[in-house]
Amino acid sequence: NFATTATAQFKDPIVSDLYEPGSVMKVVTLGGALDDHAITPDTRFNETGVAVVGGVAIRNWDNRAHGNVTMTQVLENSLNVGAIKAEQLEGSANFYQYLQRFGIGSPTGVDVAAEAAEPLRDLPKWKPVELATAAFGQGVDVTPIEMLAATDVIATGGNLVWPHVVDQVIDSQGVHHPVRPKMVRQVISPKAAQQMQQMMVGVVEHGSGFAARIDGFKNRIAGKTGTASIPENGRYLPDQTIGSFVGYLPADHPQFIMLVVVRKPQVLFEGAYVAAPIWKTVASALITQWQIAP
Repeated sequence: NFATTATAQFKDPIVSDLYEPGSVMKVVTLGGALDDHAITPDTRFNETGVAVVGGVAIRNWDNRAHGNVTMTQVLENSLNVGAIKAEQLEGSANFYQYLQRFGIGSPTGVDVAAEAAEPLRDLPKWKPVELATAAFGQGVDVTPIEMLAATDVIATGGNLVWPHVVDQVIDSQGVHHPVRPKMVRQVISPKAAQQMQQMMVGVVEHGSGFAARIDGFKNRIAGKTGTASIPENGRYLPDQTIGSFVGYLPADHPQFIMLVVVRKPQVLFEGAYVAAPIWKTVASALITQWQIAP
């Protein structure tokens, strides 16, 4: 009964639910910094395990210092302090501009009703600590389709592409009009996208994305884990997280990209443990169904 059914039942959470994406956002942060030549994959710095920004101490997820690390290792090990370092090297104005270019804060225009978006505040309204936490995906609200489209920039070689679900439109004359993907804009250079892709491959092969590896699949998989705290009434809930994993394969000629989001897992709170295995299961089925060469 449409008249009495709650409207929430008709919403698609992929386009309507806002959440803080956590470390998946590091793909955007480091991707922009690579394109801006603020960093390279081999940029090294002494990672002390804590960054103090505006008087606030921000730590890594594991509360550890990792010493002399590269930006590649920052992504592989999902180091918050490293993401802040990249944001600071890039500068707040450029970092903010790349958030916008990746589509963060804007609707994707996907052809599904009730798409939500949380616009980014104007740059002068951001505190330094808010920019720092945004670098690793806290304090920024996105929808799953928005985060997926932003990550897809890497898979497409640097371009933001309009996502769609309609395959074709048949007009009153019976003529079929296929719906084609459309490029919205170039976000980063192909070189920067290739560098970020290689770093994302490292996440799966050497880092936090280990649970997304697929036995017998010899082509490379690019991915990134994410774990975010959940805000409620102005504070973050203790022991309540959102775990996620985004990835695509084969990395060198992608056939699909997929984002898995698990809200409030009861055990194993990190995206590496709760979302990456789900991604692996679905990806394995798609490899078989679509006959993707291993």
